[in-house]
Amino acid sequence: MVQEGKSNWLTIKRALNLVVEDTDTTNPKDVSYVFSGYAPLSIRLIQHAIRSGWRPLEEILKLLPGTHTESKRSVFANSPSFDILPGGLHMEKPQDGRRSIVLVVFVGGVTFAEISALRFLSSQEGMAYDIIIGTTKIVNGNTLTETFMDN
Repeated sequence: MVQEGKSNWLTIKRALNLVVEDTDTTNPKDVSYVFSGYAPLSIRLIQHAIRSGWRPLEEILKLLPGTHTESKRSVFANSPSFDILPGGLHMEKPQDGRRSIVLVVFVGGVTFAEISALRFLSSQEGMAYDIIIGTTKIVNGNTLTETFMDN
C-alpha cells in the first residue's frame, strides 16, 4: 500500500526489471526493445504471469494502487490456468503445431505500442501461447486529448 509521501515505484521497477539499460536493438530478446529500454508495467505483469503465474507476483501486486484481493476459486479451483499457465515459456508445442491461447483484456484502453510489445512477446522463441488482446479502446495521442476536451 502507498503511504503518504512514499512511492513504491523503485521497488516495483527493480522487481519487474521495468527499465533495461542495455537493450539490444540489433537482436532484441526483451519486450523493453519496443519502448527503447522501458518495459511497461502492464506488459511485464503479463509476461511474468505467463512464465510463472500470479502467485510469485503476489507481493508486487500488493504494492500497486487499488485493492488486492484473492477471490474464492469455486468453479476454477482445480484449473491450473487460474494460478499458472502450464509450462510457461518452456512448454513444448502440441503435436498438431497449435499453441494455447492467452486472452489479455485492457479495460480503459491500450496503446498500439503495448499491442506491439505483446505481439513481440508472443513471437519469442519458445513461447507456447498465442496472445489475443481485447480492449475497450485503442489509445493514441488524439483519443487521449479528446478525453480532456468538452464536446
